[in-house]
Amino acid sequence: MITYPAELEANLVLPAIRKEICIAAIASGLKQKEIAHILGITEAAASQYLRGKRASEVKFNSKFKIKVREIVKKVILGEIGGFSAVQTLAFEFKISGGLCRLHDTAGGIGPETCGLGEVCLK
Repeated sequence: MITYPAELEANLVLPAIRKEICIAAIASGLKQKEIAHILGITEAAASQYLRGKRASEVKFNSKFKIKVREIVKKVILGEIGGFSAVQTLAFEFKISGGLCRLHDTAGGIGPETCGLGEVCLK
């Protein structure tokens, strides 16, 4: 069965990004309730992200985690909202080739089928 990049993004990448935002926001001093409100998720979901009960399938590299911390600072300063933070990071993950790598492993789709990232990047 073919796994589409959009499925991976919705089911794996976006939850993993929300998890990383939760972790960075807690480290920056925000409360779990505030984080849930910013991201538009329940406090229970934020708690599960923080305890590692959700979104553990995708691991981000240190460079991406630095980007997450930078984005969280902008959220705290009120420069951007939670929705924009998630979308910005999802785009960053996509253009860095992260979605293509995930697509290759999860769906068994190699570069010859995927078109060397042409599918994942659209």
